[in-house]
Amino acid sequence: MTLIAGNPGTGKTLLSGEFLYSGASQGENCLYVSLGEGRHSFLEYMARVGRDLTAKDTWSRLEVMDVVTVKEEGLDVLVEMITSHLEETHAKRLVIDSFTALSNAFAETIDARVTLHILSKILSQTHCTTLLITEMPTGSKKIGLGVEEFVADGVIALRREILNGGVYRELEIIKMRGTLIERPLHAFTLHRGFRVLPIFRNKPIGHPKRYRPNPDHDGHYHTGSPGLDEITGGYRKGDTVFFELGENIPPVVPALIVGPLRASFITSQRGVLFLPPSGESVNRITGFDHQYGVTVEEQRRLLRIATTLPEEETPVNLGLDPGDIKMSQRIWREEASRLRRETGQPTLNIVYTDRLGNTWPETQSRSFLDTESMHARNTGGLLVLLSRPGEEAIRQHASNLAHTHLRLHNQRGVMLLDGVKPQTSMYALEQDNSAGYPALSLTPIY
Repeated sequence: MTLIAGNPGTGKTLLSGEFLYSGASQGENCLYVSLGEGRHSFLEYMARVGRDLTAKDTWSRLEVMDVVTVKEEGLDVLVEMITSHLEETHAKRLVIDSFTALSNAFAETIDARVTLHILSKILSQTHCTTLLITEMPTGSKKIGLGVEEFVADGVIALRREILNGGVYRELEIIKMRGTLIERPLHAFTLHRGFRVLPIFRNKPIGHPKRYRPNPDHDGHYHTGSPGLDEITGGYRKGDTVFFELGENIPPVVPALIVGPLRASFITSQRGVLFLPPSGESVNRITGFDHQYGVTVEEQRRLLRIATTLPEEETPVNLGLDPGDIKMSQRIWREEASRLRRETGQPTLNIVYTDRLGNTWPETQSRSFLDTESMHARNTGGLLVLLSRPGEEAIRQHASNLAHTHLRLHNQRGVMLLDGVKPQTSMYALEQDNSAGYPALSLTPIY
């Protein structure tokens, strides 16, 4: 018996519905005892999230008992009804929704504990795994009557919080008898069902395929990610886009944001200039682009990676002067103009603002950003700024310049993204290699 506790709206019913849907889909008989939700409401709710429990392959395995809230003298009758149905159907999964509704019939707390002990023993004998739903009043951390968690074999608490202005959902495995709980806290979403979100993992590509760029539309560039396209509408030509990176964001995450975008421009025969973060090497960047099928020849013609430290010379190096930002910007501008002339198309300029702040004075770095934003606007190109923690004045300046401002957060290993301009819901990020090259998938957290 596992207790599922949470405030209203945290996803308890959806979790229990997923539990039953999974069992019925695998050929297990299941029983849902409704003491408050109601049969029709439960089935309708599950159908809205894509879990049709009335479908032929699941309905024959699921029984829904719609029980009117019982009086104290009816508790024995209710336990008998549940026991009889379990014996008749040989159900292996049971949901009682909710124990809170049932607890109103108990005169004393000890009565609830005795009833739970009896029910637990019966369920153990029938080898039936049970989810017992318990409401927690809004703002309260107390679980039910306070006795359920002592009787249950497992306790899972669901929470809905506001994180950086967006909805964030988290579950805590408080207790799971006989199990070592290495990670008690997990993020989850109710988008298209109840789903626990995994810690972000970098997944290797076995056999890379060539990136196939989407055409521009309505004066916008494709972001390189269908998910980002959906929430931003694409990057408007001439715009400045700002990604604000929070603490402990793995380098591969921003790489998966700008990597497909770089590939989109290069495979469309457009030029790209890139001022990478401190510590990133030219060879690592070019190697990453090979995962999108970008050729060495295309990189030689269309990609320029700015360096401010001595580094092995390659055809894509663009050496800047760390002691003279004006000279460096002249070199950068001349190379951008050359790429536009040779391709007949605007360029994509990618700049890590902390690299600016670490190399040149703040006022000069801000002037650099102003000039690049103006050039993007005048040429119809695209300026993408990324900022890691530190150099807060430059971060704020980048935000002020940007037409699109997106933030990335690391919440216990789960990568989250939300929009400041435009304002968006919160999304969980995962690496998706299904197209044959590394990309990001975005899952809304509802």
